[in-house]
Amino acid sequence: MSTTALLDEVPPPPVNRSSLRARLVPDMPSPAWAGWVAALVVAAFAGALRFIRLGEPAQIYFDETYYAKDAYGLRAYGYEHETVENADDLLRHGITDIFTGTGDFVVHPPLGKWLIALGDTVWGLLPFGETFTPTGWRFAAALFGALSVLLLVRIALRMTRSVLLGASAGLLMALDGLHFTLSRIAMVDIFLTFWVLAGFGCLVVDRDRTRARLASATEAGRATVSAFSLFWWTLVANTTRVLAPSSAPAGEQAGVPARPGVRERWAMAAAARLEQVRSGEEAAVRWLGVRWWRIAAGVCLGLACGTKWTALFYLAAFGLLTVAWDYGARRSVGQRRVWLRWLVFDAVPAFFQMVGTALVVYLATWSGWLATDGGWGRQWAEHTPEVDAFTGFLPAPLRTAANALVSLGYYHWRIWSFHSGLDAQHDFASQPWEWVIMRVPVAFYYDGDGRGCGAATCSNAILSVGTPAVWWLSLLACAVMVGWWVTYRDWRAGAVLLGASAGWLPWLAFPTRTMFLFYALPMLPFLVLAIVLALGLLLGPAGGRPGFSPWSRVTGGVVYGVFMLLVIANFAYLYPVLSAELIPHEEWAERMWFPTWIYGNSGG
Repeated sequence: MSTTALLDEVPPPPVNRSSLRARLVPDMPSPAWAGWVAALVVAAFAGALRFIRLGEPAQIYFDETYYAKDAYGLRAYGYEHETVENADDLLRHGITDIFTGTGDFVVHPPLGKWLIALGDTVWGLLPFGETFTPTGWRFAAALFGALSVLLLVRIALRMTRSVLLGASAGLLMALDGLHFTLSRIAMVDIFLTFWVLAGFGCLVVDRDRTRARLASATEAGRATVSAFSLFWWTLVANTTRVLAPSSAPAGEQAGVPARPGVRERWAMAAAARLEQVRSGEEAAVRWLGVRWWRIAAGVCLGLACGTKWTALFYLAAFGLLTVAWDYGARRSVGQRRVWLRWLVFDAVPAFFQMVGTALVVYLATWSGWLATDGGWGRQWAEHTPEVDAFTGFLPAPLRTAANALVSLGYYHWRIWSFHSGLDAQHDFASQPWEWVIMRVPVAFYYDGDGRGCGAATCSNAILSVGTPAVWWLSLLACAVMVGWWVTYRDWRAGAVLLGASAGWLPWLAFPTRTMFLFYALPMLPFLVLAIVLALGLLLGPAGGRPGFSPWSRVTGGVVYGVFMLLVIANFAYLYPVLSAELIPHEEWAERMWFPTWIYGNSGG
């Protein structure tokens, strides 16, 4: 990976159009199949880790008590259902008749639970699978966890143009304890992370495709200069030349340098402008075509919002990011009045491609609730006289649709009221500043009464903690990214910092809200990207490229190797307490590095 920044945001000297495409869009590594093989191998490894013993523990644990049962309600009725009091025990014994027949109020959109239900259905169709089992309701989480690793490999490869660094990014996330535990439980955070990462990946591809299109249009002279523009600047240049004095100023005739007069300067500027128009040196490229990858990003981020509302932070951040990339690309090819073209042809369409698409997709995730009548609050508009009177003048089909949307709006207001007022005390609650340092991970499961480990007392536990070697060293990597971006304005450093910030900074605005470490999962891919970019800087350019240094490659390679081995060893050491493996109690205690890992906030 080149350690020199692609100074996209700084207009270069006059464009050398023969090298414009190479400068704007560096070639991907070849052969192309090597990158795909690396992605598939790393994803398969991640999948194996997640699917082995996926059914352990063989019961509902932690927030599966909400999400798994809600998923079954969605599959059966199209909306979440209230369950009987002992529903968890009934499911543990294979009894699936757990619903009361009444819609249930839930505080997250339905897509994540639909995916849990779909995964359970797929698992039940397999010869060795069975629905309504722990493996069934965790199947989708494990699958999306492995797929998110595949996505990260491809994204990192595209950002760094390095198969090694792309595979390393996937391996780091595959070996992260937080990602691992949330890939093995029927919760929705892994789906949120997948869709956020997919949206980001679509924008990275869109960036490459758009810049290639811009470079091709500029190099081919398709500056779309109109006949009127050429006529106008020819007229201006000729007119100002005629009006300018034909002889040099008196001071210059006497041997004293004189500053050109106003009319002379006008003539010179008009002539230069005409030359730019004729040569195509100013790339007046306007519309860059349909941005299908950006629309795909809107779809992915709409699905992310349909999983958890926190995806709104990413929708806003990535929307700003993609138009900033467009602005930088237009400046890079030397366009004049770039802000106007950027605003009209990039920024405004981007709003509809991202936000508009995401809104439509988000509403579609509620289709089960909208298409049925029994969901919680579904009939609120019909049962509220003021609303029913307001929509009563509409034809019956439109009135039904309007009432459904009004009821959905009321539901959303109730969800917002719940989240904004959530301040219940919890031993494993934590603040955003504690997330990266892993101060208070969440104990998902613990059983100290097990037998069969070869010791007097046995324990099996699931501690949802990130691999410290990844999270702690990501702080240093982010500091490097800040320096890299400030010094070179490198787009990669800015992108990963923005992605990490979108998953962390907004939470600081809610200091009294109950929060947990696993809320940080969507920022993990960007921390991993920061690490591999920093490793790429240490390794330096490959042989034959400008800036290559054998010493840098050797020392960087040593640091890279030591770090990767450290992560592997750290994950392997923690694996028993990440996967509910039965081990002697003493070994469990050895892995609890801090009192807060055992007792939460009550442990100091």
